[in-house]
Amino acid sequence: MTTKMQEYEGLAEKFKAIGHPVRVAILNLLCTCNCSKLTVKSIYDTLKLDQPSTSRHLSIMRKSGLLTRIQDGADTFYCLCSDDPHVGCIARCFEK
Repeated sequence: MTTKMQEYEGLAEKFKAIGHPVRVAILNLLCTCNCSKLTVKSIYDTLKLDQPSTSRHLSIMRKSGLLTRIQDGADTFYCLCSDDPHVGCIARCFEK
């Protein structure tokens, strides 16, 4: 498989990961919150979701390479994977 095709597969995984309305809402929140990271609690409180569902969606997005998880004591934060150019391109879709 060519390198270009592997890149396309990675990008396709990211598109699949945002192929759910809740995940689009999470991505929008992270892109427009004017902060670099959010706690799981702030995400589910803001979007009025339950914690288990939110964690499941965040896990899918993290595994696809869209998000990074940061553990700080008892708090778990999520932020966009800023080192991936595809994530930056996708994030620009949410700019106002």
